[in-house]
Amino acid sequence: MAAISRALSAQMNQPRYWLNGLALAYITLGYGVSIVGISSQFWVVNVFGVLLLTHTLVWAAYFVHEFIHGAIFKNPRWNALGAKAMLFLTGSCYCRYLPLARYHLAHHKNRADFFAFSMPAFLRSLPPWLLKSIVVLEWLYFPAINFILRWFCILAPFLGESRKSERWRNGGLLFVRGSLFLTLAWYSWKAAILYFIAYLCFINILRFMDCFQHTYTVVQMGNSIPKYDLDYEERNTYSNLIFGRWHWLNLLFLNFGYHNAHHHVMHCPWYLLPQLDAEIYSSKCQQRVTLGSLIKNYHQFRLQRLFGEKSKVIEADNGLNFESFYGDIAVSFLVLREPLDWLRLDAGEFSV
Repeated sequence: MAAISRALSAQMNQPRYWLNGLALAYITLGYGVSIVGISSQFWVVNVFGVLLLTHTLVWAAYFVHEFIHGAIFKNPRWNALGAKAMLFLTGSCYCRYLPLARYHLAHHKNRADFFAFSMPAFLRSLPPWLLKSIVVLEWLYFPAINFILRWFCILAPFLGESRKSERWRNGGLLFVRGSLFLTLAWYSWKAAILYFIAYLCFINILRFMDCFQHTYTVVQMGNSIPKYDLDYEERNTYSNLIFGRWHWLNLLFLNFGYHNAHHHVMHCPWYLLPQLDAEIYSSKCQQRVTLGSLIKNYHQFRLQRLFGEKSKVIEADNGLNFESFYGDIAVSFLVLREPLDWLRLDAGEFSV
């Protein structure tokens, strides 16, 4: 893998606290302003509120990722505290921070993705009417699978024994967040509906960005993990960037699209990823997926990826062919991958 310059390396070791402070202030203040916006009686302000709420949630989620990699503070305790605050803001606080961080870092260390159970097997185990409902919702871009996984995280302490000790914790969090949402709905039912719409947009943006960043082997948790080298990591990692004169739009997603650069130096902070990418990759790097291909494939294969149809990128003479790149679903650092001792599936159905 390519080496980086001493100047860039020095910048990585000197965090820009003022820039991170501005970004975090935007998230917290923007979140508050967005609540005022969706509560307004004027529809123009409502639209602004939905857009601002969606974006602050997206940045909050990506700051969880930054905190996990220790890219904000030098002190791990401060990173953990910041991540917990962002997890609460995004409604992803029902899984403890340390297990979330551990499984995400294992994704980097082992160059693999992890799942507790086979999503295709789970879907096929459902009653036909429920399966059809989920398929229809997904066809309509309603992220039903993501909500199912989130509710699994919320209810896991009450359904099994492995997280039994977290029942009071999750019950309390559910009460607090539920009370806040019901208070918003009591004040303005329209605001509650607009909040939910913004949350749907937030989830869809996250899974669109996650969808096409890897063609890693998916390993069932508890099984042995194959050994993969740096070359495998590079060949199976993709950068989903906005190109051309609008490259600055990558900042809308906190530069998360610079995924090859992130895997090259995973502690590189968000504001230095474009510089890192420019140093180690040429403008013709074939690991970059164009926005047009991303949108086309995300739409075309939105049902195929539900049932684990094999996603692949074909190496052609003129570069990489992404026509069969189905992508993955519900891959997120906000959802804990853990064995579900209460979910019973046929052991023979764990293919993904």
